[in-house]
Amino acid sequence: MNNNSIDIILRKNIKRLRIKLGWSQELLAEKTGVSAPYITQIELGKRSPSLEIIEKLSKALGVEYKVLFENSEDDNAFLKESFSLRILEAKLISAISETVHKEMSDELKKDDLNV
Repeated sequence: MNNNSIDIILRKNIKRLRIKLGWSQELLAEKTGVSAPYITQIELGKRSPSLEIIEKLSKALGVEYKVLFENSEDDNAFLKESFSLRILEAKLISAISETVHKEMSDELKKDDLNV
């Protein structure tokens, strides 16, 4: 288990950014190409990600990798304009996906009733 202050900052920032985006650990794992249990272990401090994984995480989360190492409890200082746009983008994509899924489900139900 990693208790170094940099490890604590890193895992808190990964989790904070993921939650700000409204993403599950599974979605972050999918976007980075790693397993969901690995994301869980990183956030719990049971594993330290390699530099390669940190780069993948930063790209997926829409921030420069150095942001993952910044110690800031102030969300306004922590979040950059590009990340705010990333949050908006994620929320829009989620809303569109939910709408499309609902419409497809409704159409399938109608088709089932007509058969």
